Amino acid sequence: MKKFIGILLSTTFIFSGNLLGASDFKDINVNDASSELNDINVNDASSDLNDINVNDASSDLNVDYFKDLKVDNYIIGPGDTLSVVISYAYPELSRDVVVDGEGTIYLPKIKRIFVKGLTSTELVDLLDKSYGQFINFPEVEISIVKYRPIRVLVEGEIDNPGLLTMRGATELDRELGTEDSLLLPKDISFTVVPSFYFPTVFDAIRGSGGITPNSDLSNIQVIRQSTLSEGGGQKVATLNFENLLNYGDNSQNIRIYDGDIIKVSKAKEINTKKINKAVKSNLNPKFINVYVTGRVLEPGSKSIPKTTTLNDAIDISGGTKILRGKIRYIRFNNDGSIDKRKIAYSPRAKRGSYKNPLLSNGDLIFVGNSILSNTTEVLGEVTAPLSGLFSAYALVKILNE
Repeated sequence: MKKFIGILLSTTFIFSGNLLGASDFKDINVNDASSELNDINVNDASSDLNDINVNDASSDLNVDYFKDLKVDNYIIGPGDTLSVVISYAYPELSRDVVVDGEGTIYLPKIKRIFVKGLTSTELVDLLDKSYGQFINFPEVEISIVKYRPIRVLVEGEIDNPGLLTMRGATELDRELGTEDSLLLPKDISFTVVPSFYFPTVFDAIRGSGGITPNSDLSNIQVIRQSTLSEGGGQKVATLNFENLLNYGDNSQNIRIYDGDIIKVSKAKEINTKKINKAVKSNLNPKFINVYVTGRVLEPGSKSIPKTTTLNDAIDISGGTKILRGKIRYIRFNNDGSIDKRKIAYSPRAKRGSYKNPLLSNGDLIFVGNSILSNTTEVLGEVTAPLSGLFSAYALVKILNE
């Protein structure tokens, strides 16, 4: 099985993965898309790596190493900028072209052609054949010099699932700084070295708000469009992110492409400890916003740590007043359902329990019998963040049910 290799970019835990090979995915029959998917287990992706003796490393290295080329899985689409070299003997035929909204490019001799849906390798083969009609021995080379934005769908146990738009690649211009220049001759000219870093599964999950206590990180599916050379359709790979959180193992953190679907499965048991690890690894944001109102000393919107519970939020709001009544807790779930709880305040309730749940972004907490206190100020405070989802009347109805 091919290994997934990730590169840890910085202490902010932004990752860049390698290209996916065709064998890393299991093909899906496009005529039976609803059929059960046979996942590839990549839990042991790193277990079959044999240690190499440093003293013997050079003796095993030969020119066959150059042949370890990754399969080209990147599918060209509108917005990509391609550098096209037809033949070095005919420089006038070479140029940079942008794939337009219709998926076409314009090249000398063959004029406008449709390239959307092809990989670079597939396009090279077709151009070799096309230009063979005009010149002898064309040697086409294609490289992508600017990547279009990508859109991926992140589903399942994610804090904010949905369609996510990301940069297809981030170009970082690395300039040699003052400290580096101390090691170089004074008359040397500094050069700018462009580097591409590509978005990964980690980045997509992080951009969607991170995981929940119900997330099963050992079962993350990535569904991807197959290339035309592979017969089209879709293919799927199953990833395990447990080792990434526990040990920083980045081997499962693969690069994502435009149109990918990422599904995070639901775990059989809630694990609140993984949220702490997700925050430390920067997979989850450190803070969320919740709304606490009613009979607390300091009501209002609160920016709180991701691992905060209901009781913590009440304490952050100054604690309850003497005459308080029941606590009403409301969460709008990702599937459109509403989690409503009427709880007797219990300062010693276990963290993560029914009476003291871990909070999510946008949770509402009402302390006391007079929920909205019949004041426009409190009503506006609660409904303003949800104005696109619920009217004030709808929220009052939910609270009174």
